[in-house]
Order: sequence, then C-alpha cells, then structure tokens
Amino acid sequence: MDPAIATVAATAATTLVAAMTTETWEQTKRAFARLLGAGRDDEGTDAEEELEQARATVQAAREHGDSSAEDEVRENWEVRLRDLLAERREADAQIRALLAAVRSPASTVYNQNVRSGGAGAQGPGASVTVNHHHTYGSPPSRDPEEESDRT
Repeated sequence: MDPAIATVAATAATTLVAAMTTETWEQTKRAFARLLGAGRDDEGTDAEEELEQARATVQAAREHGDSSAEDEVRENWEVRLRDLLAERREADAQIRALLAAVRSPASTVYNQNVRSGGAGAQGPGASVTVNHHHTYGSPPSRDPEEESDRT
C-alpha cells in the first residue's frame, strides 16, 4: 500500500468522524457522499445513509464514553477511503480539496480592543467581537470600503 494513500485515507477518516458531532456535519456529509457516490447511479444517496448511521454510532459512543466504538467507525471509514483511493487514483485530489474545505473555519471571529479616543458606543477599553459567517467552501465576503482602504 502506497504510504501517501494510507496517510490521506487516515486523515480523511479522522476528519470525517470528528465532523460527525459538529455544526459542519451536514456540509461534510454531503461532500463525502458526493465523493463516495461519484460515478454511481445513487449519486451518494446510499453513502449519506451510511454516513448518518456512522454518525449515530459515534454520538452514542461519545454519550457512553465508548472510545473503542468511535475508533471502530474511524477505522472502517479509513479502510473504505483507502479502497476508494486505490480504485480511483483521481479521488486523491478530491479528498485533499474536501479536507481543506472542511478544515477551513465556517466563521471567523475578529476581536478588536478599543483603546482611547474614537471608542464609539462601547467606550475606551471595551472589547468588540465581529463574526463574519460564510458558507462552507466559499471565501469570506469582502467589504468594498475595507478593500479601498487597503489600496
């Protein structure tokens, strides 16, 4: 077995299982289902069902503190993804792109500490948090005024 394939499969399986209990699950599930269903008639429908079953197992394992059950789910997906990579070498680029998208934060939080002067409604020394939300796989939107300040 090519070590690169094994590494990509292990990383993808670990990322997949980790995402099963996060708010990014729906996007992650759809992306993995498309990857797994590529070229098949079901277009990922069966894969989505399998992924949901795996998620239920992981959730139950975490609730009961059963790390071995969660490890088993991860190992099963690692084998499945390794087989996919061995069968379809072009899937390597797809998995790497999927991992990059899954790992990028769905929202970015910026903290700004206001010192003296120009503090606005918060007053000097206040802390302001601004949340920028963007959709899975898409870059954050840019403020045109902010862009003109940079040039």
